[in-house]
Amino acid sequence: MQDDAAHDADLVRRARAAHRSDDLERAKLLAAELWARYEDRARIAARRVARGDEVDEVFGHLQIRFVLWVYNRDEEPRSMGGLIGQMAKWAYGDVQRSESRQPVTVEEIDRARYDDGALDEVLDRDEITRLVHVLSERERVVVERMLEDAPDREVADELGVEPNNLHQIRWRAMNRLRAAAEAAQSGT
Repeated sequence: MQDDAAHDADLVRRARAAHRSDDLERAKLLAAELWARYEDRARIAARRVARGDEVDEVFGHLQIRFVLWVYNRDEEPRSMGGLIGQMAKWAYGDVQRSESRQPVTVEEIDRARYDDGALDEVLDRDEITRLVHVLSERERVVVERMLEDAPDREVADELGVEPNNLHQIRWRAMNRLRAAAEAAQSGT
């Protein structure tokens, strides 16, 4: 099991290095090799969160999220199974929002305000992009890093604050996102 984790981490490092150096063909090959190792788990995870025709769509979104994570994140894989399970939930949210073409509601944001980990289930990247203009730079960093499941210590170090202050920054960010969603809903 430890050899698998080391191999995964090596593939991720090499894919990221190739992507950063614009060797996109090599980056794709390495990401594809890693994806092939977890494709069956991804298909199972997609079946856990979706039914019927949505399974394939969720699976496709999950694959896109996985490859983007490989290319763009800094952290090493800790639990690929856990990561894929979480990405499946996000991918299901992507599919649901794209099918309904409905922006996130104020009520959904209100529910998420009380659970730091719930934001990723309410807002996807498109929604964040749509609403990010209302956040301060610090709040934007906290929200984006929260969506990436970055550890509080890492985010706090990045911002130069104490980890226990992140809760206050998240709270302010959620309030701003709520107000922006409310304004969008009411058309103001």
